[in-house]
Amino acid sequence: MLCFLLAFCAIALGGYLTATLGTFFLSQEAESDRAEIAATQSLQAVETNITALPRFKPA
Repeated sequence: MLCFLLAFCAIALGGYLTATLGTFFLSQEAESDRAEIAATQSLQAVETNITALPRFKPA
């Protein structure tokens, strides 16, 4: 039972640290001016891919 508790705590701590680091790096990139341009370009690429998909025609 103690091993299970220690393993659970270790996994939870690892997830917390990973989320904290991810949030830190994402917030830094969101503050940059290039991030807005990159996001706009990504959205345009997704929009282009969606319009290129064949239309579903019901039988």
